[in-house]
Amino acid sequence: MSSEHKDNKKFTLMILPHSNDKPLKFNLPILAIQIVGVLILLVLIGFIGFFAQYIDMASSMSELEKLRIENQEKTNQLENLAEQTQNVLEEFKQIEDLQKQLKDLTDIEPEGESTNSKDDERTLFSASRGATSLERTQSSLQLLSRELPSQKEDMGTLISDAERQAKRKAHTPSIRPAEGRVSSPFGYRNHPFTGARQLHTGIDIANATGTPILATANGTVVTASYSGGYGNLIIIDHGYGYTTHYAHLSEIKVRKWQEVEKGEVIGNMGSTGRSTGPHLHYEVRVGGKPVNPKEYY
Repeated sequence: MSSEHKDNKKFTLMILPHSNDKPLKFNLPILAIQIVGVLILLVLIGFIGFFAQYIDMASSMSELEKLRIENQEKTNQLENLAEQTQNVLEEFKQIEDLQKQLKDLTDIEPEGESTNSKDDERTLFSASRGATSLERTQSSLQLLSRELPSQKEDMGTLISDAERQAKRKAHTPSIRPAEGRVSSPFGYRNHPFTGARQLHTGIDIANATGTPILATANGTVVTASYSGGYGNLIIIDHGYGYTTHYAHLSEIKVRKWQEVEKGEVIGNMGSTGRSTGPHLHYEVRVGGKPVNPKEYY
């Protein structure tokens, strides 16, 4: 193969075969060659530009995918945060309900009852709205989630104790059984009929016949009948070793095994049995032994 310039405006390309065949000869204008060269250069430049844009676009797509993944992770974290926040707030609500229940039982305001809970709730709401970093908020919520159940359990224990104490208090004689004057106190005295010196096992409260007689504590009626010298007699078993006796009644308004509550009217004052006049003979016994009723109202 060989080439030569025929003139300034043409370029001759001659192909010489190895055989005796006639050579091939091409005359190409210089301008055409220049145009082809420029076109090839432009194509190369365009390809390089396109490749660069492709690389840049691929990089951008990779960044977008990374951002999408990060955004999804943040969304999942926020959803988890919202769920944790809701759970913690529900725990707070349950603790507040328990505190109110404890207050109702004891009539004592628990320390930090509502103020701290409200402050903690506001902190959680603020945190959930981005007032603190997501990681710090999650850490705080996880800590609260671990601590609140034990606090609720402690509060439940306090309430159980308070309920037991309240029940015992309700079953402990603590009020006067009737209005009137104490005509004969607890202790040794001369018996009004025999004159013998002996223990008066209760107190006598004098008033008009028909004066209401009240149960002095919650309990179960174990006797509601006429009983010799006691006349019409009611005995209430209050549990915890306490029993109370109400004697000489003109009327019995309860029946045996009936449950009664403190302050409930169980009968009326009278003078049945061995009695010198309308009065209530009232006894409090602990473990079966008579004690001074004045210590129980």
